Amino acid sequence: MQSFKGQTALITGASSGIGVSFARQLAGHGVHLILVARREDRLNALAAELAGDHGITVRVFAQDLSVDGAAQALYSRIKEEGLQVDLLLNNAGLGKHGEFLELAMDTHTSMMHLNIDALTELTWLFGRDMVARRSGNILLVSSIAGFVPVPLFSTYAASKAFVLNFGRALHKEWKPHNVNVTVLCPGGTLTEFMDVSGQKIDGIRSLAMMSSDSVASAGLQALQRRKAVVVPGWLYKVSMASLRLIPGRAQTAVGEMATR
Repeated sequence: MQSFKGQTALITGASSGIGVSFARQLAGHGVHLILVARREDRLNALAAELAGDHGITVRVFAQDLSVDGAAQALYSRIKEEGLQVDLLLNNAGLGKHGEFLELAMDTHTSMMHLNIDALTELTWLFGRDMVARRSGNILLVSSIAGFVPVPLFSTYAASKAFVLNFGRALHKEWKPHNVNVTVLCPGGTLTEFMDVSGQKIDGIRSLAMMSSDSVASAGLQALQRRKAVVVPGWLYKVSMASLRLIPGRAQTAVGEMATR
C-alpha cells in the first residue's frame, strides 16, 4: 500500500467493523483520511487516535447516507473544504435478515438507499473527478451474497449483486482513464453487521468467520493490484468458484442454507 502514501482516502461506514480496519491500515501507510458515518463521537475518537499515532490529516463528516440527498450533500461539503479524494472506499451498508413480508417496507427502502443509491451517487460524483484528472481508485464493498439469491436476505443480497456487477462494469469502463474500480466480496465477518442484521451465526458456520482486519487487508491489496473482484479467504474463494458448476435452482438452495 506504499503507492497510496500521501494520498487522501474517503471511507464510508468508518465508525465500526471493516471501515475502522480500512482506516487504521491506510493510516499506517501514511494515507490521509476522510471518515464518514452517522456516529460522530466514534469518528472523532478514531480520528484523534490515527492522527496522533501516524501524523496524518483526518477529517470527520457525520452523515447518514441512507437519507435522500445525503451523497450530494457530502460531496458538496468536501468540495467546499477544498479536499481531493484519491481513494473512495464505499463501505457503508445495511442488511436485515428475515422473511421479506415480515420486514417493514421502510427497512427494504433504507437498504436500497444505502447499498445502491448512495453508493452509485458517490461513485458517480467522485469518479467523475477521477476520470477528469485520469487518476484514482475506488473500492466497492459487496458480499458473497451478491453471487447468489439468498432467501431471508433477499433485498440485501440483490443489492449486493448490483454492487458486484456495477463494479465489474466500471472496472472495464474506466480502465482506459487510469481509474481503477475493485469490488470486495467478503463472507462472514466478525463485525456489528451480524447484530444489526439479526442473523445468528453458530455451529460450524462460526468457524468460517473472518476478522475485519483480514477482510480489509485483502480489499486494499486487491485495490493496489488493480483487480476487478476479490473474495477474501480460501474457503469463500473455493465456494464462489464452485458456484459456476451448480444450476441456478441449486444456487438458491445454497444461499438459503447459508442463512438458516
